[in-house]
Amino acid sequence: MDANVLRGFCHRSRQWSRANRGMELFNMAADDLREFAETDSGFFVYRKRLPTNGVIPQNATVYAPWGVFANREEQLQRLVNKAFDWIDLLNPLMERWILFEDMPTVIQQVWCGFGVLEVGIWPLVSREQMIGAIVVARTKPSHRVSVMTKTALMDSCAAQISLALDLILTGRIAEEASQRDLLTGLLNRRGLEAKLPQLVQECENCLVFGLIDLNDLKEVNDTRGHPVGDNALRQVADIISRNVRAGDIVARFGGDEFVVVLQSDRPDANTAMERIRQAVEEQSDGLSVSVGGAVWGADGATLERCYEVADERLYECKRLAKLGVTR
Repeated sequence: MDANVLRGFCHRSRQWSRANRGMELFNMAADDLREFAETDSGFFVYRKRLPTNGVIPQNATVYAPWGVFANREEQLQRLVNKAFDWIDLLNPLMERWILFEDMPTVIQQVWCGFGVLEVGIWPLVSREQMIGAIVVARTKPSHRVSVMTKTALMDSCAAQISLALDLILTGRIAEEASQRDLLTGLLNRRGLEAKLPQLVQECENCLVFGLIDLNDLKEVNDTRGHPVGDNALRQVADIISRNVRAGDIVARFGGDEFVVVLQSDRPDANTAMERIRQAVEEQSDGLSVSVGGAVWGADGATLERCYEVADERLYECKRLAKLGVTR
């Protein structure tokens, strides 16, 4: 076994822990596999995991193909989709290099169009479950690196990529948690600030920035207890979330204050916010809210300015409510 090759690979692969995204990790690994394991072609298969309402694995997808597989993502994706039908044939072939002529006939038919001499499949594993695979191939003989060394390289590569993917997922879970309000599950201010720029950029209609205050929350907490007040906050959060469009932002800034950023067909903040106020009144257990809104662009082009305008209108709503005036 070539110790210098293994040592060089281990030193280089330390950099993989710096990757913030799976694609970045796969590209780094592909470069190192080409250099140290003489794998002139390959690709990665990964069931991306989303840290939303628990870790939800997505469909197996092809990433970062290189060599003879480059620019053939659609063809490779069809092969990956079919691979589940061949799982009994593929299992004995995993974690080792196998010559083309030694493959089962049905597998040969898959690879014959790529002109490969040998292929290896190494599973990516997290918590004893397969979350993907590294598929590597050679189109010409390899003489510099022994079979034992290149097998050991791939074993190490699969283990380190699996760990690095778990690190990336852990970071995303932590980031997602840092952007959520613990009581209601809504975004918090940090979460809103993270998602707002994308919504502003992509929205083709008008945007309404709105503030919503749960009325008399302090009185409820003082007279009926904080658990009752917490339940009221969760109830309002649920009603607001059910009465906005997909893609709208709903957040809790703390205390009795909620924030929405709504996509609207018209630059009419008053109508949009009044609809939410009525929804809470009609759908809750006797709760009421005060609302105020601002049209993004017309009233301000920053979060701070729209907040100021909406806040002024919210307190006007409170003042009118005390006088018994409905807007």
